[in-house]
Amino acid sequence: MKDEFYIGYLPKAPKRIARFVMVFVLLLFVVMGSVSFFLSTSHDHINNGTYEYGELTELKGVIQMEPVPHIRVLADDAGKVGKNIMLIDFGKFGARSSVEKMQEKTGGNISDFEVTIRGTLVYQDGFTLLELTEKDKALLNHQPLNNSTRYEAITSNSTSVSLMGEIVDPKCYFGSMKPAQNKPHKSCASLCIAGGIPPVYVVQTEQQLAEYYIIKGVNGEDINNEILDFVAEGVNIQGKVEKHNEWNIIYIDPSQIQRLN
Repeated sequence: MKDEFYIGYLPKAPKRIARFVMVFVLLLFVVMGSVSFFLSTSHDHINNGTYEYGELTELKGVIQMEPVPHIRVLADDAGKVGKNIMLIDFGKFGARSSVEKMQEKTGGNISDFEVTIRGTLVYQDGFTLLELTEKDKALLNHQPLNNSTRYEAITSNSTSVSLMGEIVDPKCYFGSMKPAQNKPHKSCASLCIAGGIPPVYVVQTEQQLAEYYIIKGVNGEDINNEILDFVAEGVNIQGKVEKHNEWNIIYIDPSQIQRLN
């Protein structure tokens, strides 16, 4: 039996060669399809965070510097429904510097004024941030606060906890990057936290939901630099948790953080 030999200028390939090529192509499609399916189903789910890039939103409320810079806004005139919105600066920086410059413009303690500010919203799972895209120019208006009790913080008693989760930077995690967690995001998250953006601890519950805790030192101090080695990694932390309105604040000793094996 003569061996089949393919010559490129012939209109058709020999039957055995044609069958081999067809089978090979079909197998290639099956293998590539299986690999694609595996990769698409095995990677981390991209979260539903939103970063309203290019869209500025105005908010009216009272700015507080502790436990982290934030503005308290009210959803009703009676002041019974409100929300804490963390303030962050443009880029990879915290908002303290910009808020301090806003305070200079008011001529007093900024918490004694009801202010209108403008910025870019970042949000996910009910946790909201406002990027001061225009920095201190985000302050549009201010007037003396007549009824401070409407904006008073409600703080719960602290409880001791031991939790397992991941330390993230909230700006990227809640919307400006998706996904923004685990080791592939470590360098970016470290830059954000080193720049003053408050670190947040994410804990997954048994119901596949997430709980969020703003991290502070034992005495309420910022410990951004002290936790940089543990950012974007699975860690166990122990400390005391208290509620600040709807926020969870966890006070920890960074030397007691333990990596998860």
